Amino acid sequence: HPPVAEGMCMTCHNPHASNEPALLAQPMKELCQSCHADQGAAKHAHGPVSAGDCSACHTPHESDLKPLLLKQGDELCAGCHLDIKGLLKKKTVHPALEGGCTSCHNPHGTDHPKLLSEEGEQLCFQCHDPIKEKIDKAAVGHAAITTGKGCASCHSPHTSDNPKLLVRQEKETCLSCHATIITGAMTVLHGPIKEGTCSTCHEPHGSRHPSLLAKGFPADEYAAYSDTEYELCFGCHNRDLVRYPDTSFATGFRDGERNLHYLHVNSQKGRSCTLCHEIHGGTHPRLVADSVPFGKWKLPLKFVKTETG
Repeated sequence: HPPVAEGMCMTCHNPHASNEPALLAQPMKELCQSCHADQGAAKHAHGPVSAGDCSACHTPHESDLKPLLLKQGDELCAGCHLDIKGLLKKKTVHPALEGGCTSCHNPHGTDHPKLLSEEGEQLCFQCHDPIKEKIDKAAVGHAAITTGKGCASCHSPHTSDNPKLLVRQEKETCLSCHATIITGAMTVLHGPIKEGTCSTCHEPHGSRHPSLLAKGFPADEYAAYSDTEYELCFGCHNRDLVRYPDTSFATGFRDGERNLHYLHVNSQKGRSCTLCHEIHGGTHPRLVADSVPFGKWKLPLKFVKTETG
């Protein structure tokens, strides 16, 4: 501590008598702030700072650790925040913790709750610039980010047993808000959902497409077909199934070799995939729907697979 190094003990201590412990010249809070005035004006103060107990974290004379810390960074914090050691045993640890708790928190005080150095998602964007850019450019934003707890709606800020610091497994994280997407009546789930990955089809942060879709998909039930249409579906499914009017291999939806996928989709008034298939889950193989909307009427499909397709 500079007063110690310079032999100026009386800067802090009264050599004869004092009403304070250790013959301090003033109460500890006022004494420390007489030099470190910048550490006491925040809206939200760290408990020891608020109580004037600077020596809870700092040694007043000397230390091998800057700035006169009693213990190394995280070890010091874990002395009071007892849950931290347990959290660090989880599978995924926020890389920011490698730089210590002060990567995100101000140890003395701040104008933001939880001693955060910045408000909400602005703190996260200091490191996650590509995510910020995606959100800023998105035509469709995810409400989970722009309302409530922001990034912490889906991500744990410290550690998690799930990838990407998700508070739950990906599907469960999404369904915690989108509870009606999957119902108990569904016996067949779309492949990505079955595997628990909603992000195969949806961008979790922001998108230029409706419904946060990861790739383009027609907004209307009927769309003129092109080789770039239905980009979302053909990211996984082979586009050959709508390319050939006659085929024996590209699709099982055939009348002999007459390609019924081509017939429905590859035309000026092509039918959208979602007219005949359920998006998330259903009760029939291949997610075939019970019926197709035709104006006000629902046309029953009654699809049955036959030997000829």
